[in-house]
Amino acid sequence: MSQKFKVRKLKEQKPEDLLKDLEKLKGELIQLRTVKVSAGNAQKLGRIGLVRKRIAKFLTVINEQRRNQVKTTTKHASRLPVDLRGKKTRAIRQRLNRSERAQKTARQWKKLNNFPLRKFALKE
Repeated sequence: MSQKFKVRKLKEQKPEDLLKDLEKLKGELIQLRTVKVSAGNAQKLGRIGLVRKRIAKFLTVINEQRRNQVKTTTKHASRLPVDLRGKKTRAIRQRLNRSERAQKTARQWKKLNNFPLRKFALKE
């Protein structure tokens, strides 16, 4: 593999090809780690960092492609996976909508029916 590695080329590849190349890189990393344990030469040990970075680039491109595919196929924002939705704030995310706010529990219904609001007439 060449020293200069362009992510641009990865984005043009198909996901199947990316996964095959990723498996090759993972195999290479395993070999390098075994060389490290068996006290191999320093040139190969320096390559571990490069291979790890290259694996990270592959995974980034794969995840990016998956996210884009999901975004284009889903029509409603509410049906998007949680990690792809807008973060906003916790208070906004947990806020109830109108119908959820209007719902009452069985206990609340009993209380309203059995003890309705009293109306008082003022005497003059």
